[in-house]
Amino acid sequence: MTRLGRYVLKSFLKPLLFSYGAMTLLVLMAELMERLDKIIAGKADLGVIARYLLALWPVRSLELLPVAALLAILLSLGQLSRRMEITAAMSGGVHPWKLTAPLLSMGVVLSLFSLGLSEGLTPWANRQVKKLWNTDIRRLTHRKPTRFYNITVAGPGVFYAIGTLDLEKGRMENVVIDLVRDGRPDRQIQARTARWEESGWTLRNGFERVYRPDGRGIERVRGFQKSRLDRNDPPANLVPQEPDPDDMSQFTLRHQIQRLKSLGIATQKFEVELYMKTALPWSNLVIVFLGIPFAFNKRGGKVRAVAVALAVAFAYFGLLQVGRALGQKPWCPPLLGAWTANFVFLTIGGRLFWRMRSLA
Repeated sequence: MTRLGRYVLKSFLKPLLFSYGAMTLLVLMAELMERLDKIIAGKADLGVIARYLLALWPVRSLELLPVAALLAILLSLGQLSRRMEITAAMSGGVHPWKLTAPLLSMGVVLSLFSLGLSEGLTPWANRQVKKLWNTDIRRLTHRKPTRFYNITVAGPGVFYAIGTLDLEKGRMENVVIDLVRDGRPDRQIQARTARWEESGWTLRNGFERVYRPDGRGIERVRGFQKSRLDRNDPPANLVPQEPDPDDMSQFTLRHQIQRLKSLGIATQKFEVELYMKTALPWSNLVIVFLGIPFAFNKRGGKVRAVAVALAVAFAYFGLLQVGRALGQKPWCPPLLGAWTANFVFLTIGGRLFWRMRSLA
């Protein structure tokens, strides 16, 4: 890296660290003030509060880091531009692309850091935030329900549709069980009642459909008054649990999507969240790319930089949510929905960079 590149990078890193630290502190303090009444009511000690805020840090960092990077770009390059240092460098034959290359490289580094944070630390931290808030701060002790109605539960090679599930009695009513083998329907069992006995389900008053080996058409049907299900799925495992993509890494979420697909369950929502786990970290590079042309403007000072950063951040995260909603529609590819904001801002940034040629 040239001496000029190191100088530009140093000018960027100082406001980056300050902006990131200041915004993180403000967000955590705002979170604390917003929930202060419940924290006082729960009589949480300082150690629990500190652990809660510490776990919240990586969760909020994914959204704060791109804004801090944009603000640092506007402050550092804006100051260099107003002091005519950029003009002097370009007068000496330095192209704007060469001048800003270290900043784009830093955008890549920030994106890779965010990817590592998103994949490694954030899922665990998100689970810790929920646990600390519900158990250690609010001290929730609500009795869990024991009866569930009209539920569907998927497992490896099986799909349950249950009219009534009673955990205390270990009993199901109006149950349909679809068994899958190698991604194809194998059997379907319908029973009026089922009871958990001797580590297994005993089905009563129903019938079983056996599908052909290719999964197309029914090979035979038999009725029964009593039948034993050759699976070990205890009642507690059949309680419907909606998985939270925020609690999963990309690897875990991708595995969840494949499992649901094998059972014929719609996965559009989870696919959008999977692609969001890469779209949000790469927003660091996108935001840096967009912010550089804005920073070349000599007009305005720190107030203008903060205003531009807030406006761009508001527009980006607003568009990010619009893309997330669109990606859950059947007609919109999940990848396109998750990356809509990045594609739009890359296009705008590319257009602004193209206009920067006149500065060379």
